[in-house]
Amino acid sequence: MTKTQSISTFIHPLTTSELRYRRLFETAQDGILILNFSTGMIEDVNPFLIILLGYTREEIIGKKLWEIGAIIDKKASLTAFTVLQDKGYIRYEDLPLMTKSGEIINVEFVSNAYGVNGDRVIQCNIRDITDRKNTEKQLLEHQHLVSLGMSEIVHVLSAMIEERDPYTAGHQSRVAHLSVAIATELKLTPHNIEGIRLSGMVHDIGKFSIPTQVLMKPTKLSHFEVEMLRNHVQSGYDLLKNIHFPWPVAQIVLQHHERLDGSGYPNSLKGDSISDDARILAVADTVDAMVGARPYRIAFSLDEAFETLDAESKTKYDPRMVKACIKIFKEDNYLLPPLKNFIDRPAISNHL
Repeated sequence: MTKTQSISTFIHPLTTSELRYRRLFETAQDGILILNFSTGMIEDVNPFLIILLGYTREEIIGKKLWEIGAIIDKKASLTAFTVLQDKGYIRYEDLPLMTKSGEIINVEFVSNAYGVNGDRVIQCNIRDITDRKNTEKQLLEHQHLVSLGMSEIVHVLSAMIEERDPYTAGHQSRVAHLSVAIATELKLTPHNIEGIRLSGMVHDIGKFSIPTQVLMKPTKLSHFEVEMLRNHVQSGYDLLKNIHFPWPVAQIVLQHHERLDGSGYPNSLKGDSISDDARILAVADTVDAMVGARPYRIAFSLDEAFETLDAESKTKYDPRMVKACIKIFKEDNYLLPPLKNFIDRPAISNHL
């Protein structure tokens, strides 16, 4: 093989590779910038990005990345270039750019540094995600409307039982408030917390099926009456199960009187069979029930309620929920909301 043949054999595949890359560069449906590794100067830009931003090739080539008008956050651009020189890679999942006409677009920005013929260059790939962001925004707005609608349903249900038994409605509201505080302390997601709040607002909704004279009986209940009252969780579940909440509201209501050791009702569930949301509700429900006065007993103090919870932690109540509950009262100065509708009358309901 002659020297000429050897050089030709070496150059031909490289030229083919370059042509292939150039074709991909020119036809790519993502924006591409090629930067000088040392200076950050833009050395090349593909047609897609020129059309996306509305700048001419001449307005982009020869400028540093942070000097082109499309870059809104100059500081982030300078930081990105420094990181690229140091680590050779950077990614922004959502970066705002401004087109020449002043429109703000959202892009995914990924940059890599690599070697070409012994030199280092930086390639920036820019993907327009504006449509995706708009879709996500519309989805969030839809979810908000769904959540708002569900909240309205819950308040209607709560108002329904308030007409019949104001104490139960006030108790539900206070339990919901305390449950949210406990869930917040446990750092649950806002979506999860909203489900717990709505569950608390209707956790005793099943009491609509219990005769008023039983709900408000000032003396000790008979065994039959106790069983009737205990059935309120099943009645509540039966009422709520056909409403398509984005949360397991019906199940939470069904389980809020279950206890870790199996001593609860209606199904004597144990341990992990009881959802975390129901465990939160159980603690909040117990606290509010204990600190409320009854015709047949005086109200317990908060400290007495905490002693009961602490003593039955691990056996009946989840220690995490108990700890969070006690903390928000003792360290964060949490206060239960006042009983708005019946401050001037004794609490004569909620035997269970």
